[in-house]
Amino acid sequence: MPERWVWYGGRLSVDFVNTRRDRFKGGRELLVRPGDLAEWLAAAGVTPEEVTVDEALLVQARELREAVDAGYRSAVAGEAFPAAAARTINEWLARLAEHPPRLDVGDDGEAVFRTDTAPPDARQALCRIAADAATLLGAADTRARLRICDGHNCSGRFVDKSVGRRRRWCSMAICGNRAKAAQHRRTAARSTP
Repeated sequence: MPERWVWYGGRLSVDFVNTRRDRFKGGRELLVRPGDLAEWLAAAGVTPEEVTVDEALLVQARELREAVDAGYRSAVAGEAFPAAAARTINEWLARLAEHPPRLDVGDDGEAVFRTDTAPPDARQALCRIAADAATLLGAADTRARLRICDGHNCSGRFVDKSVGRRRRWCSMAICGNRAKAAQHRRTAARSTP
């Protein structure tokens, strides 16, 4: 089976946004059926293998994904954060109050901050995605690291964690190599008599 999901985003919420591929070419939806969302959540490690997702939750998940992406695009472009996107993300964040984070003390006496105290269901997994997006978008340093791949027609979203903050491609092995090969062909064509 070809790899269906991409994991180069660097954060849970960015990988979730990347479930809509090829946005520059009109988009290719990977979350078509409720089972697709359940599969992605399990592959991302935020739910167990068997979670229930219905059509209504799938629609809500796509709305959350597009709100997060609207926030990412505004951050990359240096534009004002869209109010509608903030409302959608905040609706999901409000649901976290049902299962607030807490500080646990383990048997060894060490304190551990837990944000995953919610039951492992798809709705709470989407709340975690919203919280990750809010954390990423709500801090100037992380917001400044958001990128959209420079690869021809790619549109993959990622967090640039490189020291120099000069990462250009979602994946060097894919878009980076394509760009370098295209540049090599252009250079070779110009130098050929």
